[in-house]
Order: sequence, then C-alpha cells, then structure tokens
Amino acid sequence: MVIEKNKIIAKRWFEEMWSEPNLDVADEIIHPDYAPDWISIDEKGPAQIKYEIKYFRSTFPDLKYEIIDMIALEDRVWVRYLGTATQDGPAWGFPATGKKVTFEGVTILYIDPDGKIIDQWGAFCFYDILTALGLVPPFWELKDKLP
Repeated sequence: MVIEKNKIIAKRWFEEMWSEPNLDVADEIIHPDYAPDWISIDEKGPAQIKYEIKYFRSTFPDLKYEIIDMIALEDRVWVRYLGTATQDGPAWGFPATGKKVTFEGVTILYIDPDGKIIDQWGAFCFYDILTALGLVPPFWELKDKLP
C-alpha cells in the first residue's frame, strides 16, 4: 500500500506540480524541512520547490514531463523521465532562443512515513540541453575552441 501511495506522490511531482504547473501540490507533498543540499537558495520546504519551479518555468514556460519508468520502495521512488520544453525566456546568462528541447533524466524522491517528500536527487545532462539550444558547442567541438 505504501509503495502504491509513493508512486502516486511521484506522479503528482512530475505531472501536476511541474508539468501543469500546480504549485499548490507542493503544500500537500513536500515536507517542511525539504532542502536538498545541492540546491543553493535560502528557502526550504514547499517554498523552495515553488521557487525552483517558477525559475525553471520562466525559462521553459511549456515544460512537460513524461514518466518513462518508475520503481518504488517504502521510502523512495526512482523515476526516469522525458522532458520537453521551449526556451522562451533568458537564463544562466543566455538569451531566449525560442527553440524546443527534449531531454531525459532520473530523479529519486525520498519520501517520509507521512507521505511527504523530504529530499530528492536528480540527474540530467544540462550541457546536452544547452547544446541542443545552440548556446554552447558540442563536446567534440570544444577542442576547436581552445586557444
């Protein structure tokens, strides 16, 4: 039963909170102490993830996630996803390109016994996204850019 609840929480993370986006979902599924170490902002809990979603969607307003694969345990859920988005806003020092990008990634959501996400870890190749947007050269061309 807990494993099925955790799958529902993970689906809500990607499909409702990030893809719609329905930021109110954060108040329901995010633990007040949620503050992944690798995310450098002063907020924590639902406010932290709401900030992150608003920032990312200011660059990619049509961001959508599709869950490709999911494995759940009693205290965590692994999700492999496909993301699609159009870069219609500036970010990271780059101007908006208007280009659409598709990327894959993996996120592990750590869920406490009360059904709240307390931590997460994610991985996707950000450099590949920047390359697909034409903002940086592909890795194999970097050697040609060196002095």
